[in-house]
Amino acid sequence: MPANKPNIVANIHHPHQLENDVATLENEMPIRLLQLTDLHLFGDPHGQLLGITTRGSFEAVLELALSSDAQPSAIVVSGDLVHDETPAGYRYLRETLKRTDLPHYCVAGNHDDVGLMQEHLGSAALGSVALRRLRSWNLVFLDSSVSGQEGGHLTAAQLNQLQDLLEENRAPTAIFLHHHPVPIQSAWMDTMGVDNGSELIALCDRNPHIKALVFGHIHQSFSAKHGECSILGAPSTCFQFLSGSKDFAIDDSPPGYRELTLYPDGSLATKVVRLEHYAELPLHQVGGY
Repeated sequence: MPANKPNIVANIHHPHQLENDVATLENEMPIRLLQLTDLHLFGDPHGQLLGITTRGSFEAVLELALSSDAQPSAIVVSGDLVHDETPAGYRYLRETLKRTDLPHYCVAGNHDDVGLMQEHLGSAALGSVALRRLRSWNLVFLDSSVSGQEGGHLTAAQLNQLQDLLEENRAPTAIFLHHHPVPIQSAWMDTMGVDNGSELIALCDRNPHIKALVFGHIHQSFSAKHGECSILGAPSTCFQFLSGSKDFAIDDSPPGYRELTLYPDGSLATKVVRLEHYAELPLHQVGGY
């Protein structure tokens, strides 16, 4: 009489189930964003602004940002990418960001040429209003630049389109733009923020799933809260402005970037990271640049 064979039940996973499990696991992981801003690059690799070789400082900050053991999810570059508005400057930025093998998103600043951005950065150059879905979060990008002006503005069409996007999807949302939409208590800088920033703040009040407004332009760290929304500015990758200053003034703080960690439950953590030391010091000239 043959021996009884053991009853073996195989755990067979369908390929589609494995894909779903991986997608679920990815959605449960936090998102790590690197915000680099106000690069002020030149077509000339040795080009300087206020005594800072801006390609060198950008490369040093980018290397620092990528050196962490935690893998970044994406890079956001929030305006004033190329100071001299040259094709060579944008081509250099395109190739440098491409080598990171990370998704990267660029918005225009007051020193940028939007046409050259679109021509040389391709899909990384985001338009008037753009949405990118990253796991459980929505990242929204706004072009606050106004041709020929230092300050920024958001048109009624942009704000209406943004409201439509927010109504269509209630996922946690971070909004990125170049100009600051709230005063930063620096009198000279506050003359050139978003001139209708209060409309963006009112939109945040109507849409509590907006968890962060993140900007550049101010060349300094800034952090405030409006209800549950974090309002965040970042240092430049080249030179810094003195916070709280009535007039144009340079701060000797080293270049840096902002890191944001976005969690699936809609919460976030953020920090500013700077180079410990940078060999070049900015020129303290009076009246701007």
